[in-house]
Amino acid sequence: IVHEDRKAPVVAISTWYNVGSKDEPKGKTGFAHLFEHIMFNGSENLPGDFFEYLQNIGATDYNGTTWFDRTNYFQTVPRGALDMGLFMESDRMGYLLGAVTQEKLDNQIGVVQNEKRQGDNRPGGLVDYEVLANLFPDGHPYQHDTIGSMADLDSASLRDVKQWFIDKYAPNNAVLVLAGDISAAEARPLVEKYFAAIPRGPVNNPAEADVPTLSAPKSIVMKDRVAAVQLQRHWAVPGLLSDQLAALDLGGSILGGLASSRLDKILVRDEKLAVAVTAGLQPFHRIGMFQVTATVKPGVDPAVVDQRLTEIMADYLANGPTEDEVRRAATQDVASRIRGLEQVGGFGGKAVALAEGQVYAADSNFYKKTLDAYAAVTPAEIKAAMQQWLSRPSFNVRLEPGERPPYEEAKGPKSAKADMPSTKTVRPLPAIGQTPPLDFPDVQHVTLSNGVKLSYAQRTAVPVTNLALSFDAGYSADVRAGRGLQNLTLNLLEEGADGLTSQQIAEEQERLGAQIAASGGADRSNVTLSALTANLGP
Repeated sequence: IVHEDRKAPVVAISTWYNVGSKDEPKGKTGFAHLFEHIMFNGSENLPGDFFEYLQNIGATDYNGTTWFDRTNYFQTVPRGALDMGLFMESDRMGYLLGAVTQEKLDNQIGVVQNEKRQGDNRPGGLVDYEVLANLFPDGHPYQHDTIGSMADLDSASLRDVKQWFIDKYAPNNAVLVLAGDISAAEARPLVEKYFAAIPRGPVNNPAEADVPTLSAPKSIVMKDRVAAVQLQRHWAVPGLLSDQLAALDLGGSILGGLASSRLDKILVRDEKLAVAVTAGLQPFHRIGMFQVTATVKPGVDPAVVDQRLTEIMADYLANGPTEDEVRRAATQDVASRIRGLEQVGGFGGKAVALAEGQVYAADSNFYKKTLDAYAAVTPAEIKAAMQQWLSRPSFNVRLEPGERPPYEEAKGPKSAKADMPSTKTVRPLPAIGQTPPLDFPDVQHVTLSNGVKLSYAQRTAVPVTNLALSFDAGYSADVRAGRGLQNLTLNLLEEGADGLTSQQIAEEQERLGAQIAASGGADRSNVTLSALTANLGP
């Protein structure tokens, strides 16, 4: 897939494989994520660390991720380094196994296990395992976490992981997106040059999975080094391809995702029973996960908060959202997606939107259809989706301060395991070409009647206008007895102004699809506004 965007002489390269942790068989959990690491650890013609090669060619926004449904690699390269970027991506797709050794495997198993330790060690870091194990029945593709188990990672043999690569990472299981300073006519011969010789492999048919329903509500208590009690409710719901996606997603935003959400207004601002609340949908290929959380205000009885949460949700399910709530949630969501489409690559951006649609829906224009659905959803549709899915039994977690249970640790060094023979293919490295010169937009300068100096640069990639007001004072100007005054002042700016409450400010921002923020450093204090250009005036 090629998207032409000539605003800067860079090209985003995004490669998505339709394999994730949901495709892992029992005993091989964590393999998809482990291989994401291995594929950064050198290929047959690029030995060593891929990150170093990327830095050397001036790449930005580079990384890789693994999730339940996909493994992806991405980098944005200067136009003159596009050949090298495609060579790198093709070398790890088609010419990797000759560079995978037992030493590299052991090293990356250790890295992944330490990543698991870091995630698990966070306060509440063990909750997700319980959620997945209880929401999904044994054998369900989404029942195990992407990071995998220590035991399965310990037992990964070199033969196992090489076979996993052969079975899963063929070009016919991949989507390649180029977005930026390139046309389809320019892209095709380059892609053929570097990828055409890689043979097809087995087809990975992504695991099918139904949305399970619990037979009865289930509640557990977990202890960890947290500062306050957190109440959580979880449901398995439909995923990305459901015609209820927009209703479930926006329904979650209205309940607890927006700054003005019902839970924020009632539990945090008005009744002051909680210090933080969230609600929302995590959509995946086959299923989705809906979660509601409330962090109890210290000194408040958690049972009182739990009861109010039940009452608020019962009212929401019975009566549904208002038209204004739906329009605010939809505008805020669509505005956020539009902002993300200004970038060609990275963790979001155009390349991601195109690849995601092609991998999950076999349609690179899926993002457009999703935007249309979000813009058209009605209060009645949200009410119906909330009633259908959130009136079912939930899995509830009460996370409270205390000592966490014993931790499953890795077994330690392993002996070498049987390998499979491998050969290496020598490919000549492409030269780095010249990148066209940067052509920044012209900057206009004017001084307003009150003395404010204004600089303006016009960009047209997306219909958004960004504004920054910068003031010549930072925290270095705080007096000795008033350390933190700048930070406190900036944090208060959105808590009320000119007769508006924080709730009203949040609602108006959402209605307009605007984002206002205040931040500062040692020498400056900044207030920023990002607005949909059509709504810039208000």
